[in-house]
Amino acid sequence: MLKRIRNIYAERPNEHFLKEKDSWTPLVFGHPFSIPLLRVMQKFHLKVHPNIITLASFLPILAAAYFFFSDKLLIGAFCYLSYFIIDGLDGKWARFTGRTSELGEKLDYYLGALGNLAMYIGLWYSQYYLAGNWFTGACIIVAHYSIVVALGIFIRQPSYKTIFPRVQSYYSPEDEGFGTFFVAPLFNVVTILFPLLVLLQFISFVILLVRQKERPDVRRGIKRLLKT
Repeated sequence: MLKRIRNIYAERPNEHFLKEKDSWTPLVFGHPFSIPLLRVMQKFHLKVHPNIITLASFLPILAAAYFFFSDKLLIGAFCYLSYFIIDGLDGKWARFTGRTSELGEKLDYYLGALGNLAMYIGLWYSQYYLAGNWFTGACIIVAHYSIVVALGIFIRQPSYKTIFPRVQSYYSPEDEGFGTFFVAPLFNVVTILFPLLVLLQFISFVILLVRQKERPDVRRGIKRLLKT
């Protein structure tokens, strides 16, 4: 049994679908589902293009945003989990089939960014606006995106070595997204956990800035951010 499990999750000769390093949440909550799905696709010799999988991942993320907006947090959380798994599958399938492309990377990035914004608006409306705390929720979301912009401008390398060989950093955008859109809605603690996650995001930014040996090139960082 253990050998079969290893055969599913380990890369075989001439296979390249795993990243050298990842964040906590894909390793713990993404890979256990996306890799078996990849094996099923491999077994049935599916010819689906990775970009089709990326486009398909937009449906559950929009569903999550809708259910967050409707204050149906539990359903929204599992819609996000579905997106999270599919979002991890498209990149693996692209590397596995040798179909990685700049278009695929941009498609994945922009669809994820739009979906995240929609989910933030949904949570803001049901958890803050309807409760009369619209300004507080708006400030937290603005703080989140301000840190994202600061990371793009001032940080050249958004990861660092940890004591765990497969983990790229102790806190990443993937971890924050998973905490905001799955853990917090799942346990109905959005207004408690959301600001704490943004605080952790800020602390992570400070750590990266302190660890960075090179002096930040603000002009180049702005150009890189605009190019993205």
